[in-house]
Amino acid sequence: MNILLDEFEVFPWNKNFEIGIEVIDEQHKVLISLLNELASTLTRGNQIEINHVFSELAKYAEYHFETEEAIWADYFGDDSWLSSHQLSHSSFLPRVIELKEQEINKPQAEIIECIILFLIRWLAFHIMDNDKRMGLCIQNIHNGMPLEQAKIAADKKMSGSIRILIETVMGMYDSLSTRTLALMRESHARQKIEKELHKTNKQLRKANLRLESLSITDQLTDLFNRRHFNSVFMREIKRARRDKTPLALIILDIDFFKKINDNYGHSEGDRILIQVGQQLKIICQRPGDYAFRLGGEEFGVISSNLSIHGTAEFAEIIRKEIENLNIPNKYSSISQYLTVSIGSVTKIPDEIDTIDNFMSIADKHLYKAKESGRNQVVAKE
Repeated sequence: MNILLDEFEVFPWNKNFEIGIEVIDEQHKVLISLLNELASTLTRGNQIEINHVFSELAKYAEYHFETEEAIWADYFGDDSWLSSHQLSHSSFLPRVIELKEQEINKPQAEIIECIILFLIRWLAFHIMDNDKRMGLCIQNIHNGMPLEQAKIAADKKMSGSIRILIETVMGMYDSLSTRTLALMRESHARQKIEKELHKTNKQLRKANLRLESLSITDQLTDLFNRRHFNSVFMREIKRARRDKTPLALIILDIDFFKKINDNYGHSEGDRILIQVGQQLKIICQRPGDYAFRLGGEEFGVISSNLSIHGTAEFAEIIRKEIENLNIPNKYSSISQYLTVSIGSVTKIPDEIDTIDNFMSIADKHLYKAKESGRNQVVAKE
């Protein structure tokens, strides 16, 4: 058996990557093609060729990001979805360059493994999650929905994306394992093949665990992400309905966060989001407490077995602890330090209760907290 390295496609194109916007889908295909070429050149180990492909990849990625962001900007304006997407784009090229500079002196097998893990993460979590979510939102806008409603509908439709994600990632791993085995048979004796296969399987198991963690984690704050919020809420509402116990949803939003980004810069805004996320992790220590970053400057907490009064007390603890971080915010009109406004809902769910009506009530209470002067809690049934 003789398999050419040029035919070794570690990331075959999959229709699950399509987001429904033709120009973006076509550019994604080119980007994936360049990623495949990069993997091939890393395997060959020709330094001049590697530098050339890295350069081509960097140029095309920059071109693609500019094209994509121009499309998103027409629909999202200054919405947090766009700024979050731009942050994801800005982290791509520095990571590619870092891999090139830091890993190039390692054995080729280690270089390939490192690059492959990064590329899988990028394809699976950026294109399939972020791009597809925004593509769905645009489709909803074309169907006549206002932006916020289009975002909610897109989030709801994407709630089943974990299944598609796993199927796609496993498909890529299957292809990778088969082709890797073929190359091993070409260049190694049987004993070495068995040894390397055992090592590869161990690495794949580790990679699967890392991918599973990434699929439920917000990469900036290290809290659970919106996708996992939907999953946990569905599980907890079923449990609470079955056991006839109360379920609490707490939504908190950083006050005057746009002023922070405008005056301190987005880097400082990201640092503050990380601090708030860390504080929520410290506060949410009970087995029934789950903390999430829902998007932008909005966070959520799901708690079980709390009364309405208990939820109000818990929400007030969250508010005070975040204010006590003493993060300067001189552009706030209510405090010299960073504050949050909080809305919550607590109830024993019945058969017609869903994530949507829990979110609607909590959002209404959050709006009331902001309307009443911010830096306060509105907690009702």
